[in-house]
Amino acid sequence: MKLTKTHIKLIQKQLNGMGYNAGPVDGIAGEKTKNALLQVPGNTGNWPFKRQAIAYIQQLCQKNGIDAGPVDGYWGPQTDYAYSVFSEFLETGIMPSPWRDEAPLVEYNPHNWPVEQQALLEQFYGEIGENQVMFDLPFPHRLSWDKRKVVHRISCHQKVSDSLNNVLTNVLNHYGLEEIRRLRLDIWGGCLSVRKKRGGTSWSTHAWGIAMDYDPD
Repeated sequence: MKLTKTHIKLIQKQLNGMGYNAGPVDGIAGEKTKNALLQVPGNTGNWPFKRQAIAYIQQLCQKNGIDAGPVDGYWGPQTDYAYSVFSEFLETGIMPSPWRDEAPLVEYNPHNWPVEQQALLEQFYGEIGENQVMFDLPFPHRLSWDKRKVVHRISCHQKVSDSLNNVLTNVLNHYGLEEIRRLRLDIWGGCLSVRKKRGGTSWSTHAWGIAMDYDPD
């Protein structure tokens, strides 16, 4: 993910509005902008500027009640969604309404998994974030927000680990590693993430560790 002038302008405007002198709102990350960012509480200056900037955007979203995921300076799908909501809020002064249809989809379900209703999910899987196991991936996965990092194990719900292993093993056997990388089937956006649905108000299936994101960008 590349920081654009639009991102920098938002950061500069917010810093100036909070009393930090970030210089003109011109989308150029000059010394004033960088020094102003260092004054933000919680910024130790140990991260590169890009990561500091992303973490500041995440903080801004969180302060306005928008779930951007952990404030870690990495631009994942949750931060991307939160940024779009925050930008619209700044432009219109109105927080966007959830856009996601909360009604469950009726799909082919030969294994009788529970439909996507919170009460049924809780009954079948238990409390959110619980009953997790470490799962060894059949092939390496690259993080979608930092493709230099590769993971070989992830956390998922114990009730889906066998099915997940079967699916990914079949993918590996069918395509092979080279084709998997070419098709970006190894670009992983996450599994367990205790959060609400993007654009919705109910818990995401990620909150139980029963959903996987691939190549989310």
